[in-house]
This record gives sequence, structure tokens and C-alpha cells, in this order.
Amino acid sequence: MEKFDAFYFESYDFDYENLIAKFYYSFDSKELFTEEIDFSNSNIKLRSDLNPSIVENFLFSIHIALWISYYKAFPTKKLYIKSWYLSKDQIKFWKKFYKNWLWEFLYTNKISPDWLFDFENKLTEKNIDPSLLDFNQNEKSLIPLWWGKDSLVSIDMYEKSDFLYDLYVFWKTDPIKQNCADILWKEILLTKRKISDNLIKLNNQWYYNWHVPITWIIAFVMLLEAYLYDYKYLVLSNEKSANVWNTIWNWFEINHQWSKSLDFEKDFNSYIRNNLSSNICYFSLLRGFYEYNIAKYFTNNCSRFFWIFSSCNNNFKIDEDKRLKNTFWCNSCPKCAFSFVILRPFLNTKQVFDIFWEDLLFKKDLENTFLELLWIDWIKPFECVWELEEVVLSFYKIYNLYEEKPNILKIFKQKILDNFSEEYFKNLEKKLWTIYDEDIIPWVIKKTLISDITK
Repeated sequence: MEKFDAFYFESYDFDYENLIAKFYYSFDSKELFTEEIDFSNSNIKLRSDLNPSIVENFLFSIHIALWISYYKAFPTKKLYIKSWYLSKDQIKFWKKFYKNWLWEFLYTNKISPDWLFDFENKLTEKNIDPSLLDFNQNEKSLIPLWWGKDSLVSIDMYEKSDFLYDLYVFWKTDPIKQNCADILWKEILLTKRKISDNLIKLNNQWYYNWHVPITWIIAFVMLLEAYLYDYKYLVLSNEKSANVWNTIWNWFEINHQWSKSLDFEKDFNSYIRNNLSSNICYFSLLRGFYEYNIAKYFTNNCSRFFWIFSSCNNNFKIDEDKRLKNTFWCNSCPKCAFSFVILRPFLNTKQVFDIFWEDLLFKKDLENTFLELLWIDWIKPFECVWELEEVVLSFYKIYNLYEEKPNILKIFKQKILDNFSEEYFKNLEKKLWTIYDEDIIPWVIKKTLISDITK
């Protein structure tokens, strides 16, 4: 493995005729990477007053956001910005931004966190023209269509309203997303992504490889989409559990879902207002909801998606040969286990087998995963899962559904159920039905869409 001294943000360019952006990076200006993002969409009308200076402003932020895919191959202390100029406030934002991801990467790969990366500008200071931030946007919403229940709940809420919205997919579509769009009779606004082949080469040479925080990459890419195709609201479907850390290491709370958290959302909107746009609003419609609440809404209102939705990440491996075949659930990972537990209180036996094809509580190889979800093993899986109380309440609700008790329910009774009163669980359920009023959601949307969710 060759060692590198510094990572360089080399440059970027944009083809206005074909709406294709290219972003260039390197290690030591010799190991080169080119990433390509295709923003062309024939089924959505491009805005007529396109301003190249505004586009360039968005492109620079995307350039800084995308680099993590390449930097993680061999983290260096020095980061040199050659494509534009980062202000002190921007550097502060990006350092927090990447620290919240890097800590999990360092922890998992057993890399010392004693150093922190340093951004260094290679160009002279360049201030943003305030007039570039003030452009009008139509009152339309763009909703990322994922594959799990949360985005389908947000979409269902929009379907019941008069708000205009379109579906958004980043990177590539797949049967799950396309079938959901077909059910909704909606077109998909698709942003295509092509990762540098050179990164794949490094991964095959045993350089570091780990998941990337795809949500924040999508967030920055969506901002340019919002400008190009005239959307005011970018509507995510992240909920309360995204705020909960997984473990503490070197006095730092590691949160696998930080880019889905309220902390990120507030910082990100501040960054947008100060650097990109005064009129684009990024928020999570389900921010004040517990997963338990969302699961009940989904089972009551979204049965048309039962046969096609999935929360299993094994559907979406970059290597297509490693993806699931002939099923949407691997039934072996933390995401599958959590999805089963949070939905099971609201599903009858037939629905369980319609969705999962088997009862996961009886799977011996999932027992340790359930113990982790219950925090009996004292570490939350590095996945997009739970608040602990939601899992505890779900197990409590599930317990009486089974005459023949799976072993995990016997452990639950011994370790948790027998140690708490009925009154505790009643109060817990009352708490989990509460919707927390987060001011990140625009008032007009909050007032219209969120009033009936607990009914």
C-alpha cells in the first residue's frame, strides 16, 4: 500500500448543454479521481433563468461533500482546496460535518483519532455575492424516495394534501423504487452518479473502505437539483431515533445517523442560508415522530406498499452481484431485525409472512442482534435503527401475541419485562405517541400534514 501525504480538491466543471458535472480529486496530485453527476431529466422542466454563477456556487459545495468517498481510502492530515475558497465559518462547518462521520470510521478501523484533518486554501479569498443567494423558488416539494417505510409515510401524507411534490432518487433507480413510483403514478427525478474507477482499484488493493454518509451527499446534490428544477422544499423522512448516538469513544458520541439528525439539519440549513440560498428549505417531515408512531401509521395507511418496500441495505450494494436476489429482505441483518420488531405489534400473522416470509423472532442467528437492539449487549448496532424505548415497547406488545414463546421473548421477560410495572409500559406508550414540535418544519406544511398522524 502506497502512503500519501495530502488530499487535494483539484477542480470541477459543468456541461450546461448536457447538465453533467465532473468533480476532480487526488492524493498528492498523482493518484487521481473523477466523479460524474448527471443532472439531466427529460421529464422535469428546467428553470428558464439559469444563472451560471449560482450554479457554480452549488457545485463548489457538492465538490466538498463528495470527497469523503475518496478520502476514506487513505485519510491524510492535510486537505488542500484548489477549486475555490473556504471561509473560516465554512471550515468550521465542514470540520464538524466530517468529524461526526470520521469518528465511526476511525473507531471501526482502529485508527488513532489523535490528529484531525486541516483544510488549507490554495486560492486567495473569494467572497460570495449576496445577490446570488436571493432567487425565487416555486412552492413545490422534492421528496427522496428511499425503499423503507419512512419515506412512504411522508409521501402518503403528501398524497392526502394539496401540496405539489415530485419523487427524487439519487445514483440509480431499482425495482423497489420504480414499483413504488408506479403505484403512485409519479415520475422520478433521477440524479445519476458515476464513481471514479480509480477508487475501485484502490479498494481492491486493500486501502480503507467503509460506508459513506450518503444522506449528506444527497443533501448537497439535491440543493442544485432544487435550483435547476425549481423546488422550494426538500423533504426528508428522518425521525427522532436519528438523534441517538451508538457508542462513546475517545469522549465523543458516535452517531451512525448523524447526517439524519436534527443537529445536522439545523447546521445544514444555516449553511444553506449563509452560502447558497435564502429560499430553499431542507427538513425532515417526520422529525418529531418516534419510529413506533411511524410504524403504526404505515401499517394502517400504506398496505399497498407491503409487497414492495424494504429496509434491508443488502438490496443496494454497489456491487450488483452482492445484492439480494428474488427477495427484498435478507432477514439476517440489524435493519431487518429492527423493521420486524417495530412493525410486528401492528401486523397480523398473514401480513408478517406476506412481508418477511418468516417469523424472525424464531431465528436463532438473529438472537444476538435482538439483544443488541434491546441494549442488553450494551452497544447499538451501527445501522439506522431505534431509540431503545421503542424496541422495549415493541417487545412488550409482541410478547402476548405468541402462545409459543421464541427464546428471545423469554430472555426479554427475564431481563426487562419482569423488572417493570404495567404502569411503566402504559406511560412509555403514551410518550411514544407524542409528536415533538420541531421548528425546522415550515409552518404551512406542519399545520396541514401532521395533525392526524396519531389518530
